[in-house]
Amino acid sequence: MIGSATRFVAGIAGGVLGAAALWGATAASAGDLKLRLEWTPIAIHSWYFLALDKGWYKEEGVNLTIEPGAGSVNTTQVVAAGSHDVGQAGQATMAAGRQQGLPVKAIGALIRKNEMGILIPKDSPHKSVKDLVDNNVKIVTSPGSFEIPFLEPWFKLAGTDFKKANMMYVDAKLKTSTYLTGEAGAVSTSPATMRSLFEAQRPSKFMLMSEVGMNVPGTGIIANENAIKNKAQDIRGFLKATYRAFDHIVGKKNYEEAYETLIRMRPEAKIPKEVMLGQFRDHETFWVTDATKGKPWGYMAPADWDEAIKNLKLAGSVAADAKATDFYTNDLLPAVTN
Repeated sequence: MIGSATRFVAGIAGGVLGAAALWGATAASAGDLKLRLEWTPIAIHSWYFLALDKGWYKEEGVNLTIEPGAGSVNTTQVVAAGSHDVGQAGQATMAAGRQQGLPVKAIGALIRKNEMGILIPKDSPHKSVKDLVDNNVKIVTSPGSFEIPFLEPWFKLAGTDFKKANMMYVDAKLKTSTYLTGEAGAVSTSPATMRSLFEAQRPSKFMLMSEVGMNVPGTGIIANENAIKNKAQDIRGFLKATYRAFDHIVGKKNYEEAYETLIRMRPEAKIPKEVMLGQFRDHETFWVTDATKGKPWGYMAPADWDEAIKNLKLAGSVAADAKATDFYTNDLLPAVTN
């Protein structure tokens, strides 16, 4: 018998919702903003729906349309193309795209710590990626996964050789099922997002890149440079309402309200409650870095971005002369968000 969490995993893997699905405002008018997510809505998108439901965007004069996406790379490309003003995407992915000439920039942090890593079975004796390599554990991934550029430098920092790893490359739609069926003994992913999805079928635990100093910003909010220039007031209002909702959910731990709001607004998603609450709990150590303690939600610390650029250079994602300040701005953030 297939459980609800397993059905939801299958839905994510198969892309249940097409990119044409839209939520929010549809008629074009002053104050319109289009937001592109990096995936179909899950816990880490709930703040947009809560702010929309409570009318907080309208309070700021913003008519927001939300659209699901197909990964951080795709969202970065779509926002860069100008069809969407803002997006939620991995900041490391955004930085790589900007390095290649895409007119995008980070305008707010959400998950401030590196969320990339590997999941292994909870009863596995292995404690590091070096153990995985030394014991020839099969690690499944997909060629377009956002963590791919960081695997080799991560393994090197962990004292092992990525080229000796038993890597298994499959289509993105098969990555989850390959791990859940036991065909692979580990999966590269965002552990805090995926662990609770796997809990019923294959209880798992984290291995994180950050454990060996591979620190880059996690998921955040990006914007098209033309939108930053021409829609600055609307973006400021969008960020103010978004971080108001973020504080309500994350700062005050109103996880159940976030779940109920998302499901009410998106009943077709059918996200199991235990999965979404688990995603919130698993992210609790990722919201704040040492450099952002005591700072408003959304704030991006120069020290964090300096370290990120150093690691992005190791991964070959940005040029040797890249400067951190070229990739982000705090100028559109509200002064107080929490």
